[in-house]
Amino acid sequence: MLRRCMKRPVFEKIKHRVTRMDHNLFDVIWPSLQKYQTLNNNNSYSSNQIISASSSRSMLDIDNDFDGIVVVPDYESYYVFSELLDPLIRNLHCVTATGELPDQPPPSFFFDPEELDENDNISDNITAIAGFDIDPTGKYISAGTIDACRNLEAFPLPLTLTINQLEETEKQITGVLIGAEVSLIMAEGSSEDEGGVYYTLNEVLERPSDIRMRLAAAGLLVPINETEMSDEKRLHGRHWPYGRGVYVASAGDVAVWVNVQDHLRIIACTSENKPGQIGKTYVRIAKILTILDKKFRFKRDKKLGFLSARPSAVGNTLRFSVIIKLQGLSKKMDNLKELCIVRGLKPMETMRSDTFKLSNQQCLSITELQTLQDFINAVVSIIGLEKEMILSNSMNIASLIVNMFKKKSSARKFRG
Repeated sequence: MLRRCMKRPVFEKIKHRVTRMDHNLFDVIWPSLQKYQTLNNNNSYSSNQIISASSSRSMLDIDNDFDGIVVVPDYESYYVFSELLDPLIRNLHCVTATGELPDQPPPSFFFDPEELDENDNISDNITAIAGFDIDPTGKYISAGTIDACRNLEAFPLPLTLTINQLEETEKQITGVLIGAEVSLIMAEGSSEDEGGVYYTLNEVLERPSDIRMRLAAAGLLVPINETEMSDEKRLHGRHWPYGRGVYVASAGDVAVWVNVQDHLRIIACTSENKPGQIGKTYVRIAKILTILDKKFRFKRDKKLGFLSARPSAVGNTLRFSVIIKLQGLSKKMDNLKELCIVRGLKPMETMRSDTFKLSNQQCLSITELQTLQDFINAVVSIIGLEKEMILSNSMNIASLIVNMFKKKSSARKFRG
């Protein structure tokens, strides 16, 4: 994708540009260079190469977060390197390839602004959304997560924060997280009196770390390493891991990361008993974001919406993911990938050949509610195709068995 978006004329035009925070083109595209070196050097590296063996082991997590393409180190990069980032973002979000991008709609979690009637009851909409389950039987989906992020307007991205800025942003954000409004939402589903517990990143990075294991098991862990080896400083900043942490709900189903890639990154997971109940998780994360949007001024662009260190997360920033088992469709991988892509889904393989992680591609130029609806419709459609495939295979097997018995019966009559 980087090769498609950065042709020679584009490269020549932007190669010498530098932002006011002293970031150049290499600071934006280094994940792609790192990945390229990994693929072309067969894990044999010299001391002066960009990549080292230690950093290559973490590239899978970086791929999931940054699509293995680019990192945006500061807000200004979106404009200084727009000739590259504009087509790249359009590709990542599958939006119009030509012409001007439409304005990003204002946040709308529970209703369509164009169809809102003064007699509509928003609480009824919330109840309806919360009750939606993509897979009521639990036969196909084993886990689901929703990811959203925000960055404070008054501070640079975490990569370039100073010690004082790290302390100040951490103080401001945690002050709101432990406040009564957010704590009430975080306490849902738990018998604990408190909404959650804040862990510094040093506590998370300890070996052994119980909280890190819990976050990983719930799908709430973001790409983090214990040290500043190799490209950690380029990814997280020179003060890593100082001034960073995670606020974890008492029930262990919501994690709010502070100053890790973005100032605020919320990840919520569905329950183990109802892994397909994405609606309930969506309502919870929407309520938290609504409170945060009132408490802070976040960095927002007219066209790109809320800005992030990850171009795949600009717009309304919502990223939905489900772990889904597709025994029938997985037998023809090329067909499965095509079926997902045309429905706006990004399929990623897991350790099991019949199990995949499906995520939405677009969260730009549409509302939060539209993102939810598009994702639900796409996943339900894939599950419907899987059911048809399994039913078709079952009917074929039954037909074969019937034919086998017919042949045996005919053979006995012939011998008789």
